[in-house]
Amino acid sequence: MTSTLTQVDAHPRSSPVRRWWRTLRVGYWLGWQIESNWTDPLLFFIYSIARPLGGVLILVFMYHVVGRAGGVAMLGFFVVGAACWPFVVRGMMGTAWSLISDREHWRTLRYIYISPISFRAYLVGRALAQATSALAAAAITLLFGRWVLGVPMHVTTVNVPYTAAAFALGMASVIALGLLVVTAAVLISGEAWRMPEGVGAALYLVCGAIFPVTVLPPVLQVLSQAIPVTWWLEAMRRGLLGPAVVRSFPHLSDARVLGLLTLLTTVWVAASLTAFTFAERRARQIGILDRESMY
Repeated sequence: MTSTLTQVDAHPRSSPVRRWWRTLRVGYWLGWQIESNWTDPLLFFIYSIARPLGGVLILVFMYHVVGRAGGVAMLGFFVVGAACWPFVVRGMMGTAWSLISDREHWRTLRYIYISPISFRAYLVGRALAQATSALAAAAITLLFGRWVLGVPMHVTTVNVPYTAAAFALGMASVIALGLLVVTAAVLISGEAWRMPEGVGAALYLVCGAIFPVTVLPPVLQVLSQAIPVTWWLEAMRRGLLGPAVVRSFPHLSDARVLGLLTLLTTVWVAASLTAFTFAERRARQIGILDRESMY
């Protein structure tokens, strides 16, 4: 693995952008191999289908118990949130788990870090590989919601340019969140294993994944509006379902939602890069970058 990473910088005269791109590509390839090679392709395909279907069935039960008052519009809110959330789990948590698994399980972090590559690009590539594995879950959830549950999602309701722009911004914000979690994981060891799951669970509650932000207490509503994932989920619902959906921010136009998503994504990406640079430098100074917790 380290020899493959070392080959990324085999051309010293290459531009920094090309070296960064090659590192991201190799990190993506490595992440996909780790994600999918634990079994044969057929079993992996069945697992990729069975897991989201189980989540959809749980979703249907939740809808019939607590969400029927909102009718089909509330069901669409549930379905799109359930379809998009695996990207958050895989992308954000995958970024953090890449560092933690390389440091604690594979014990290769020190060799990857001293390779002539961009460590940030490597982590982003690993995170994108994790996010790619969520595509099947998202597609199956949306298809099940459309053809089995009757969610009003038609070709005429889908705003393709709006949805594509929102999806790209959402992936950038998810990677930024992952880098912030990595920032904390670099500086601690004993509790690093629990951190990605804890952050993911907190985001699931406050970002409007399964219920509108308007039902949260005022303090949590303010917190939710500062997180780009909240606006990404809102934009994806508007792009896929049009006006036939319950909205977390009914007083805002579609363009305003996308604009706020763009602004917050830019701020969080800049903050995550700055924080990661500081944490990386600090971890090197005190000698804990590759320290194992033996957990």
